[in-house]
Amino acid sequence: MGFCSASLKCLLFVMNFFFWSAAAFMMYAGIEFINSKDGGFAQVSARPAIILITSASVLILGGLIGCLGAICEKKTCLGLYLVFLVSVLIVQASISGILLVNRKSTKSSFDSFLKDQFHQYGNNTVPDSNSTDDVYFNATSFVDLIQSDVECCGYHNYTDWFDLPWGGKGNVVPTSCCNTTMNVNCTGATDKEHLKFIYTQGCKEPLNKAFKFAFDFMAYAALGLAIFIFIGTLIVIGFLCKNKDQAFGYSQMDPQYTDA
Repeated sequence: MGFCSASLKCLLFVMNFFFWSAAAFMMYAGIEFINSKDGGFAQVSARPAIILITSASVLILGGLIGCLGAICEKKTCLGLYLVFLVSVLIVQASISGILLVNRKSTKSSFDSFLKDQFHQYGNNTVPDSNSTDDVYFNATSFVDLIQSDVECCGYHNYTDWFDLPWGGKGNVVPTSCCNTTMNVNCTGATDKEHLKFIYTQGCKEPLNKAFKFAFDFMAYAALGLAIFIFIGTLIVIGFLCKNKDQAFGYSQMDPQYTDA
C-alpha cells in the first residue's frame, strides 16, 4: 500500500508540474501578446491575452492545492483539488469540442478579416470593430508585417494589388513585398525586369496552413489535456477512498476524546 500511495503521489506531482509549465507558458504568451505593439494580432483584441493570464493564475492555484493535498493527504485539499480537476476537465473538453465544431466558421471569419485588411491598406485610421473604446487598427502595419514575415504579396498573389484601392498608384506593390534576400534597391515595381525582386505568391495559402496547424494544435492539445486530467481525477478519487474515514477539515478529533 505504501508503494502504491507513493506512486500516486508522484503522479500527482508530475501532473502539477505540467500544470505549472502550462501556466508559465500561457502567462508568457499572454504578456507577449499584450506587449507586441507592432503586431497586428495584438491590436485585434486584448481578450485572448486576458483569458491566457487568468487561466494561468487558476492553474497555478490549482497546482498548489494539489501538491498540498498530495503531501498531507487531507480530504479538504483533495476534495478542493477534485473540484478543480473536474472543472478544468469540463472546460478543456468543451474548448476542444467548440474548436473542432467551429473550425470552418472561424477560418471563414479569419479569411474575411485578412481580406478586409488588404482593402484597408493605406488607411491608418480604421476603427477596431472588436473594441468599444476609441481604438484604431493599423491595417497598413498589419499587412506589411504579414507580407515581410510570411514572404508573400497580396491576398491570392501579387496582382491583387492592381485591383485594390491602394493599387491606384499604378502596377506597383508595397515595398513589404520585396524579397529581402536580394541585395537590390526594390521599389515594388512589377514590370518584367523587376518582378524577380518581389514575392509573387499570395498570403492566403501560407496563412491558412499556419492557421490550420495552430487551430488543430489547440483543439487536440485541449483534448489531450482533458484525457490527462481525467486520469488525475481518478487518482484523486483513489486518495479520497483511501482516506474515506478521515473527517473533512485540517485536524481530526481524537476518537478517545470526551467532553469533560
